[in-house]
Amino acid sequence: MNFIETLKSVELVLATGEVPLIVGESGIGKTALAREIAKANDWHLIIIDGNLLKEGEIGGLPTVEVYTAVGDNGQLIEKKTTVYAVHTKLREIDRAINNGQSVLLFIDEINRCEHTVQQELMNLILNREINGYKLHETVKILAAMNPSQKYGSEFDYQVVDMDAAQENRFVWLNMESDPVQWLRWASEVGIEQKVIEFISTFPEYLNVINEDDIRATPRSYERISKTYKVYKESEGNIPRHVFVNVIGGNVGKVIAQEFVSFVEANHSLLISYDEVFLTEAFDEAFIERVKNESHTRLYLAATNILKRLEDIIYQEEGEVSKSIEKLMALLKLYPVDLMMGIMKEIKKDYPKVYKSALECDCFLDAYFETYETIRG
Repeated sequence: MNFIETLKSVELVLATGEVPLIVGESGIGKTALAREIAKANDWHLIIIDGNLLKEGEIGGLPTVEVYTAVGDNGQLIEKKTTVYAVHTKLREIDRAINNGQSVLLFIDEINRCEHTVQQELMNLILNREINGYKLHETVKILAAMNPSQKYGSEFDYQVVDMDAAQENRFVWLNMESDPVQWLRWASEVGIEQKVIEFISTFPEYLNVINEDDIRATPRSYERISKTYKVYKESEGNIPRHVFVNVIGGNVGKVIAQEFVSFVEANHSLLISYDEVFLTEAFDEAFIERVKNESHTRLYLAATNILKRLEDIIYQEEGEVSKSIEKLMALLKLYPVDLMMGIMKEIKKDYPKVYKSALECDCFLDAYFETYETIRG
């Protein structure tokens, strides 16, 4: 499943009171997904990284307390009991609950920790208590782990596999990288445009194994975006070879060279808003250009155009229907499956454009024609 499909699946599982387990490669966006769900539902997100825990840490270190009790002879006597300290993350949960907040507890890397730590986390996840501490009944739990060769993964993660009984207590959700979903997310969070264009041109580089070199993951390109911004703003003060080395430290030498060459070369620009709306009709060169573009670049171009159209569609009186007609003329040049996907996104994500589109026969006619074509 891609990011959006996994997100919706997690929300459904959480609504049933069960614990979803996201299985996905490192850097694919599992933590970003947890943040997105917490933000959308106004939940306080608390993250526990199993890989960073040591034995006994989450359960709390034991201390001895003295208390009084009545002995057999009726006399008061002193007794001792073991009390476990409460981990800071668990105290954070209590503080959030006391403040009237709902809590999403995200436990990551549950198979990248020591076996004893994993058992402690399982107590918290499956029994909702550990060493006398009990999770509040309203706390929702989301777990995540890396793939294991036990389940056919081609990645050699050093993991501690769960036993069959533990596996059966989760709802397993396998998450995969999706360039189109990543491009949409990247545009929303402000990833550098050159990085976005690079992935739109080479979507296969988003998540790839480089033999004898560093793996490229979606998280890698977040770091590259930050690096490129600093490099760009340095105005030549950072040597090119230093920039290449840092990029290589994120995605490997081969992709690093590709990225730097892409940044420095005059690659064809994405189809722009002005090209679509400031011309009377599309000429043959433009039509041929659309036909030769990749799905990901066409999707990114449509997303950029729709964002701008959503902002200005009501500013020019009498031009709304003309804008929708021009938009549909562009989308009709797209592959039919991509056109249908974008039209569905218009309904979901661009309310002003969608409202205007419903008043134009060209939009409705195109939708049903495309639907019939896909159905065959």
